[in-house]
Amino acid sequence: MCKNPLAYGISAIQHESDPTLRQRSRELAIEAAKLLDERKMIRYNPDSGNLAITNLGRVASMFYIRNQSIATFNELLEKKRTSPTDADLLHVMCCADEFENVRVRPEELDEVDRLKKEACPLETLAPVEEYSGKCNVLLQAYVSKARVTSFTLISDTNYIASNAGRVARALFEMTLKSGNASAALKFLRLAKSIDHRFWWFQSPLRAFEYELKKNVFVALEDSRVSSEEGYNTLERAISLLDMDKDEVGQLCRCFRDGALIQKFVRMLPRVEVSCSVHPITKGTLRFHIDINPVFNWNGKYHGGAEGFWLWIEDNENNRTYHNEFILFSRRNHPESTTLEVIVPVFNPMPQQYFIRIVSDSWVGCEALIPVSFRHVLIDGLSSPTFFTNLFDLTPLPVSSLANPRYEQLYANRFDVFNPIQTQLFHILYHTDTPVLLGAPTGSGKTTVAEIALLRMKKQNPKAKCVYIAPLKSLARERLKEWTKRLGAPPLKWKVLELSGDTSHDSHALNNSDILICTPEKWDLISRGWRGVSNDFSSSSASNGKRFVREVGLLIIDEIHLLGK
Repeated sequence: MCKNPLAYGISAIQHESDPTLRQRSRELAIEAAKLLDERKMIRYNPDSGNLAITNLGRVASMFYIRNQSIATFNELLEKKRTSPTDADLLHVMCCADEFENVRVRPEELDEVDRLKKEACPLETLAPVEEYSGKCNVLLQAYVSKARVTSFTLISDTNYIASNAGRVARALFEMTLKSGNASAALKFLRLAKSIDHRFWWFQSPLRAFEYELKKNVFVALEDSRVSSEEGYNTLERAISLLDMDKDEVGQLCRCFRDGALIQKFVRMLPRVEVSCSVHPITKGTLRFHIDINPVFNWNGKYHGGAEGFWLWIEDNENNRTYHNEFILFSRRNHPESTTLEVIVPVFNPMPQQYFIRIVSDSWVGCEALIPVSFRHVLIDGLSSPTFFTNLFDLTPLPVSSLANPRYEQLYANRFDVFNPIQTQLFHILYHTDTPVLLGAPTGSGKTTVAEIALLRMKKQNPKAKCVYIAPLKSLARERLKEWTKRLGAPPLKWKVLELSGDTSHDSHALNNSDILICTPEKWDLISRGWRGVSNDFSSSSASNGKRFVREVGLLIIDEIHLLGK
């Protein structure tokens, strides 16, 4: 831009007044930030200039999706928010800006029309004269393995297929993180169908098409079992395990391959899910979910790991309230996995939620488990915003510490503890019970933390306290105050700060009494603290982190700022 400003619309007068073009660069950055904010990819505050990424922007950057495509997706998905069909979502994907280079040529229209009639099980919502309609037809023909004769159409089909899987995966994560349950499921099905070139309403045994004869698939797909979500072909395949091999061979018209077909059915990735529901408050429930893989692992088809997407959805409102990616490894197969999930619930309380678990790579391998709330009793629980009432207690004097050295800390500051400190004094100074304190600024929360610190030192003088502050400025402020008060006589405790700007050797850490650090620094220095074995004397790496085992108290300040 500096070498050829005219090419960027910068006049000679503007260039003369701003030789380094810093102002012009700033204007371009602000314009880009406003555009991305409008398309919900970032959050931009014009007053402060602060930028914050959103889930939409994070997904777009991960899958290299253009911002014009994001704008198109936002507009089309908003129109189809309630009950989108498979054809609607396929149309949304084909309207992506990534496919705008696909040209419609008059000499191709006859073959495109033929493919539309013969190889497109889903409705094409755009005319084939538009690039989105042509992409729709060619993509369905690609998945259906239809024969394309025109050289230009073959080239366009390869171009579309190479980008469609990426765009479908991006749309899946976008809709999943926005809570759109129906669209997320259908985009994931579409992405897997593009990758494997067969439809989700066809038999999942088509994943073994090079091992089984074609008439097996034809026989299994003849009688389609209708369900609420479409064709439930997985259950039809699993039902073959209830027959003997001769019956399977007769049903699939392969009289000698009954045992072979059952062998491949047992390889289809599927899991058994059990869930128990426990109410916490009137607005929250705890789901205890056990997931047990019940398929035969084969390294040729499953590799080293199998992934599943799990989410909890409210079918009435088409919303997801939790989603998680679960990975089963070959090394631990068939060990089960347990999840503890906190899920919101609203009035009037729905009759049930659903747990949906879908294979990340195998077409048609999915399960839907209803979780009934019929026996969940929440009438006697408190509201979601419960808190402990502040009692009208007589303020405790500082002499309640019963230690002259500790009392000296507050001798020149106050004579009695305030109401919050008084109410918490017994549980902090005479028990080891964890405490979560939410109180306004200036209510004496620091003194509350100090009471817990004094209790720890009274019980074990060699124990260490870790104070975590989400911001460096808070950590510096606490270091300055505690070094002055706790590091001076009569206590003479050693207070160290651990942040990105400081570093200490293992000797200083092992001899410290209080460590003040940021969450990132604590995660870094405490990682792998167990070392190679549980015996610290056997590992030099463990000896360097011996101080972690000596931690007796963890204080997290401004916890609402963590993760922001």
